Amino acid sequence: MLEASHGFFYIETVIWLFPIIFMFHDLEEIITVENFMTKYKNRVPKTVLERLALTIKKKLGMKSAQLSITAVWILLIISFITFMTAYHLPIGGNFLLFTAVLNVFFLQTFSHIGQTVIFRGYTPGVITALVIVIPYSLLTYYWLFELNLIDGQLIFESIPFSILMVPIFLIGNLLGSRLIR
Repeated sequence: MLEASHGFFYIETVIWLFPIIFMFHDLEEIITVENFMTKYKNRVPKTVLERLALTIKKKLGMKSAQLSITAVWILLIISFITFMTAYHLPIGGNFLLFTAVLNVFFLQTFSHIGQTVIFRGYTPGVITALVIVIPYSLLTYYWLFELNLIDGQLIFESIPFSILMVPIFLIGNLLGSRLIR
């Protein structure tokens, strides 16, 4: 019984860490995006992948203020899903949306790593992606599986919701580019 309650409190802490981990990661991006974009603004892309990465970065927001609005939008969504997940945890919970958002958060780290390889240098978000987001995501998946809160079926069922989350998150980019010129 004591071990089960320890697991419950531990997973609740891990769940509540999600918005905090997200903010640490996005703060790195917010702080460094303008210097990165200035550095590569007039650079002629050497490869198709470099051109694609720069185009995407420009569309997602070149200014820290734009990225901040995006971060707030995503933080509100993540916080709401985290709250609902933690609130329903004592009665068994439903981890579908939490898993869907965690999937997106985990998978986007590989875009940071890929951009770092493409540009052969630092890109905004890569440090926290490697040091914080990947370990947190793997730990969270581990505990959710270990406590039988998710399984392979739920991961599979969460994929369409993860795909749906991407355009919902991108609304934040639209808000950022419209509100900050």
